[in-house]
Order: sequence, then structure tokens, then C-alpha cells
Amino acid sequence: MRILEVNKFNHVRGGADKHFVDLANLLQENGNEVAVFAMDHPENIPSEWSKYFVSRVDYENGSALNKIKGALRIFWSFEARRKIGKLLDEFQPEIVHIHNIYHQISPSILSEIKKRGIPVVMTVHDWKMICPNYLLNCGGKLCEKCVGGKYWHCLKNKCVKKSYLKSLISMLEMYFHRFIRVYEKNIDLYIAPSQFVKDNLAKAGFSESRIKVLPHFAKAVDARRLLNMQSNNYALYLGRVSKEKGVDELIEIFKDLPIDLVLAGKRDSDFMIPDLPNIKHVGFKPSQEIESLIRNSQFVVSASQLPETFGLIALEAIANQKPFIGYRAGAYGEIVRNGVNGSLAESKGELKSRIEEFLVNKNRKYYFDISRFSPEKYHQSIIDIFRSLC
Repeated sequence: MRILEVNKFNHVRGGADKHFVDLANLLQENGNEVAVFAMDHPENIPSEWSKYFVSRVDYENGSALNKIKGALRIFWSFEARRKIGKLLDEFQPEIVHIHNIYHQISPSILSEIKKRGIPVVMTVHDWKMICPNYLLNCGGKLCEKCVGGKYWHCLKNKCVKKSYLKSLISMLEMYFHRFIRVYEKNIDLYIAPSQFVKDNLAKAGFSESRIKVLPHFAKAVDARRLLNMQSNNYALYLGRVSKEKGVDELIEIFKDLPIDLVLAGKRDSDFMIPDLPNIKHVGFKPSQEIESLIRNSQFVVSASQLPETFGLIALEAIANQKPFIGYRAGAYGEIVRNGVNGSLAESKGELKSRIEEFLVNKNRKYYFDISRFSPEKYHQSIIDIFRSLC
């Protein structure tokens, strides 16, 4: 098949981007023709299609003019619409599969695709379709106040970066795209990476008949590589280092434990890591180094209580033969089974007990079967989805 994969970044910054990059490779490895569309960025993976990428906007460190340009693009991008039109004319895909396009690309590309009669599939990686701040969370607690279109709650509670201005822009963005029904009119099918996502989308008013559950995939670690595992005395946290992700709670739990806590991920500018001997921040790491960190750890841990759409961290741990310990939040329960490939807790006290129990019983045997998340099964399933729409 000729497939156009679309994501705002053509390099790995988070779980959604990793899935996008891995999927493009998987499709090509199985004989499909794949083109990509993204935003121009110095860290991008080289691509023959980069001549069509939209110009870069930097919402964090860009100039005032660049930020104004970015703010306008949040609503609509004539540049993105024009450039994807040229790519479509050259590549002529049978189907377009979009991932995260908010802000850096915008949904302006969707009608340009549909006017050519090309089916559009969207994998839902976060809660942006129903929540202005992506997280379905406010102040560390599950929040569904905006679900159903009451986006003014975002402004009232400063849900985006604790800023009235950013929350106002996100609120207006949601109202505008809802008013013109840009997603409803142009997306043929939504892929939910978990049943948890499908249930929440359905609750928000999305048609269940247009949502297909397809969990992400991961490659099991090669048995020969397991021979080099060290199992050093540390637990590993992967992801953004922030209060939002529960890292402050993790640090509180680990500060008195006889094991190091390694934090691998970008630190939020307002999050301070205390100077403790067993807490080590190693920053953001590329995929290959992440796999090495996982394989050489005792276990992978998280204290995030956000309603995770999938839980790629847990799957990567299990794929590398390491148990995952965290909260029973979001879709984690669809991956982790207590006592089989990890442990899930309901409270901070229980989470600490689960970790202490692991340290006492380090030689306990776990069963790390990820056959239902195999790349082969995923490829067959997604190609079946694509063909059903074509």
C-alpha cells in the first residue's frame, strides 16, 4: 500500500512520536510505500519528503514573531494545507494516517486530503480531542469538566501551563475546531490504543462504530542481548520529569530505600530535583540508550496518576524482561498483571509497599509475554483497517 504517515515531529520526543517513527519503519519493512509529513526541525530523521514539511515554530524558545506565527497556526495553517497538497499530488497515497497534528501542523490539512477522496485514519495518542490541555487532568486529579464542549473550564482553572493566556488560546482553539467540525467531517476512523480510550471517546460523544481498538506494539528483546544485562541497583523512571507525572511522589518514596532512582527524561523548568545521593537525573535519552537503561535496571517505575491512553513505558519494560510498578491509572491495567509482569497500586502507601516487596523478593520469577503486542500482529491489523477503508 501507499501510506502517508503524518505527525508534527519526525523525531522522538515522546511516546506518540516513537510510535509514529516505529510504525513508519514497520510499514516499510513489510513492503509498503511510506511517505511522511511533519514540521521542519533540526532533530528530524532525514526524509526525501522534508521539502514539503511546514516551517518550524518554537512555542518555548522562539522569537516573539515566531510565537505569534505559532499562535495563529494553532487555529489554521494555510502553509500546511498548501504543502501537504503538493505532497499528495506527488505521492498519491491510498490512505493517510495521522497522529498528533495539533498546533505545529493544525487540522487545516484534513479537508485538503478529503477533497481528493483519500480516507483518513487518526490514532488517538492523548486527550486533546476532548480536553484543551491534552491530559484530562487538572491539579493532579482526573477532570472531565470540558468533556462535551464546556471548554471555558480550561480558562477558569488555567489548565494550560497555569497561564490565562495559553488557556484562553487553547479554549478558543477547541471552540473553533468544534464549530467547523473539522475532525468530525474529515476523519473516517479513529484508532484507540486501548479500550480505555475508546470508552472515554464514546462517553464524549464520538460514534463507537468509528473507533477501532488497536494497542501499540513492541519488539521483544533478543534473547542473546539478555546475556549482557547487569541488573544494577537502580529503578528506572522514563518520561517527563514533572510534578504532573508524580515524580515528586516517586522521589519521596525512594529517598529512604536502599536502591537508586534514575530519572530519564526532560525536566520541567519549574520542577526542582532535590540533592539526594540515590536520586539521579540523566536527562532525555535516545531509544537505544533507553533500552540499555531498562535492561540494566531492577524494574521500571512510575507514580503518574494521569489517565494514560496506553502505557508505552510499561510495555517497553515488559518487552525488555523487566517488571513495571505503578498506579492502576488509565490503560495500564490492560498491559500489567499483578504478580505476572509487574504490580499496580491504588494509593501511595500501596505503591511504596509494592516496591519494598519487590526489593525483598528480587529473585521472584515473572512472565514477560508480549505476543499480543507483536509488530507482526499490529502490521496485519492496521493493514486490514486501511484496506477496509480503501
